[in-house]
Amino acid sequence: MKYILSFMMMLSFIASSNAQYRGIVLGADASDPSKAEPLYSAFVIWEGTSHGTTTDFDGSFSIDADNSSTKLTFQYVGYTSQTIDVSSISDKENITITLQPEQLEEVVVAQRKLGSSINRKSPQLTQDLSKDELCKAPCCNLGESFETNASVDVNYADATTGARTIQLLGLSGRYVQMLSENIPNLRGIAAPFGLSYVPGSWMDGISISKGVGTVVNGYEAFTGQINYEYKKPVSEEIVSASLFGTTAGRGELNASVATHVADGLSTALIISATKDFNSMDENNDNFRDEPETKQLSFLNRWNLHRNNYTGQIVVKTMNEIRRGGQMDFNADKPIDNIYGVYIKTDRVESWMKNGFSFEDDANLGIQTSYIYHHQNSFFGNRAYKGTQHSYYINALFRKAWEEDTHTFDGGLSSSGDFYDETIGFGNTENTHKYSLKEYTYGLYAQYTLSLEDKLSVIAGVRGDYSSTHDLFFTPRLHVRYAPVQYTVLRAGIGKGYRTAALFAENNFMLSSARKWNYSNTDVYSQEKAWNMGGSIQQTVGETGLSVNVEYFHTKFNNQLILDTDRNIRDIYAHNSDAKSYANTVQIEATYRLKGLDITAAWRWNEAKQMLNNELRQRPLVSRYKGLIAVSYQTPLKTWQFDANMQLNGGGRVPTTEGNPTEYQRGSHFSSYQMYNAQITKWYKNWSIYAGCENIGNYMQHHAIIAADKPTSEYFDGTMIWGPLMSRKFYLGIRFSLEQ
Repeated sequence: MKYILSFMMMLSFIASSNAQYRGIVLGADASDPSKAEPLYSAFVIWEGTSHGTTTDFDGSFSIDADNSSTKLTFQYVGYTSQTIDVSSISDKENITITLQPEQLEEVVVAQRKLGSSINRKSPQLTQDLSKDELCKAPCCNLGESFETNASVDVNYADATTGARTIQLLGLSGRYVQMLSENIPNLRGIAAPFGLSYVPGSWMDGISISKGVGTVVNGYEAFTGQINYEYKKPVSEEIVSASLFGTTAGRGELNASVATHVADGLSTALIISATKDFNSMDENNDNFRDEPETKQLSFLNRWNLHRNNYTGQIVVKTMNEIRRGGQMDFNADKPIDNIYGVYIKTDRVESWMKNGFSFEDDANLGIQTSYIYHHQNSFFGNRAYKGTQHSYYINALFRKAWEEDTHTFDGGLSSSGDFYDETIGFGNTENTHKYSLKEYTYGLYAQYTLSLEDKLSVIAGVRGDYSSTHDLFFTPRLHVRYAPVQYTVLRAGIGKGYRTAALFAENNFMLSSARKWNYSNTDVYSQEKAWNMGGSIQQTVGETGLSVNVEYFHTKFNNQLILDTDRNIRDIYAHNSDAKSYANTVQIEATYRLKGLDITAAWRWNEAKQMLNNELRQRPLVSRYKGLIAVSYQTPLKTWQFDANMQLNGGGRVPTTEGNPTEYQRGSHFSSYQMYNAQITKWYKNWSIYAGCENIGNYMQHHAIIAADKPTSEYFDGTMIWGPLMSRKFYLGIRFSLEQ
């Protein structure tokens, strides 16, 4: 349009016979104002009129007089306009105008990132947590990243080791497939303590998918997948660092540096150090409320992008020592009649990704990983020593047609788990050794149909052969349908399998005097389950209000059950194909208005399993949960205020009948509330935050049975359903330098 107008103006000038003003328009160099170049197509207009022209290639112009104005205005994009009064110019044929580069004031366009959101495009019910969401709480590690999340519960596994486990869809976290950048991780021996192996400041985001996953990532997901992403060298942060401390004596230091080494090649180094400097005993039972932990972690990653190839190499190491038990326990000088817990862990993770892009929307990806994990530990007079080696290879070919309307994924996979475990039950005569070498080879195919924003279907099947469990098949189906603009319907069904490692995944339960009853075939067994469910996601126009209602059902065909109800003195571990299931209903509403975020959610769980030939509610699982989370961020992100309240419903406690009266507990625990709050001050390159966890100072009292007689047959530290730490204040500083 501009050029058409210019052309018409030029024709008008040519047709005119009374042109009187001629000259040249130049543009000054911003770096050297003494230099100037002709400006082509600059506007020359009589002020207050539509009469004008544009400059030629050499910056020259010619315009006839206008009886209604004596002022000429010169304009060019990126330069400051200039106006002159031609009535005072003697030489009207040689006008020279030099426009100066426009000095624009800094314009800040601020839009608050969504900390937590349900992915409207995904056929699976997937919730994405960004770095902004993780900053709403101290988030020292992965296990502390779900404080503002209604779907994932994080509970203590026992009262002596500090192990934390998650629950999703009413079931233990071992039925959730944990993924590190879409590669299986935190399995086997890492399951009890693995949530603490991932520092919070390292994470770039977390994705929570409910129900069975797709066949591309394997056969293990029963109730969902949790995928966490580490920081990338190509991200906006060149250098970052953070310090964190609590009134409980915990200190933490994190730092990262990223750089571009060469064209397409970048690297990042991240370190984390955590240490507890003192012990707490707020419930006065002479046991540490949490073990003293010292952890040191390193991660180095390399990213390469050249032409049609993208590659990543990541190496992560972690060393951790936990010291728990009675306050007088000293791991360096243990005493027989003092109960102590000592857990030393060395872990190495490495993975590599290779991606090749071809013409016609086709690509090939190859993922490989290797994990070494060694744990040497004792729990009073019981001991566990385990070593695990795991590898994973996945080759995926993808081809898309008709602008991604049709997509085919197919590939081959191979994985291996190798365990060597030694379990000591109090004396050298009662020591058992177990080992497993399992190789699994898989073949899978998956088809995806995407019809604009209306319909998406993912249908996949895989077949796997295990050297331990023979051949098995995994079918999975996900459907997403959006009948109208603001409504999304989802449904999914599929089967899952996993190899359950009895002691590797449950060694924290050695912090009990109970006798273990099991057969050798139960040490490494295969669990099987179907999961099905659906959801309705409704957004109320442009109001900022969104509501999601969901239902999921998980039914086991075979499950490893640890029965603590049959006898107060025993743990019965056995495989069972008897009826066992979990139902979950959740409704969640979010409201966003400018800098205000409000989340309100309610979830109901019904999780039952066959215990001693009776279908009973799973013990130590809350029947319901409510959450209200409020976050407010001032304009331009200068201050942020976060608060949340969790209502945890009551549940069942395994029977303690048979113990002396003072060591008996009620058959149920009551509901309780947890309150947390945090305030953050943001600056350009850094922020400072302070807060309080467990504001109401609620704790599970008498958590350890027979804490005064830890060597007796009544001792049990595994009946945990509530918080073990008292009110805790914290202070932290974050710094980042962006590219």
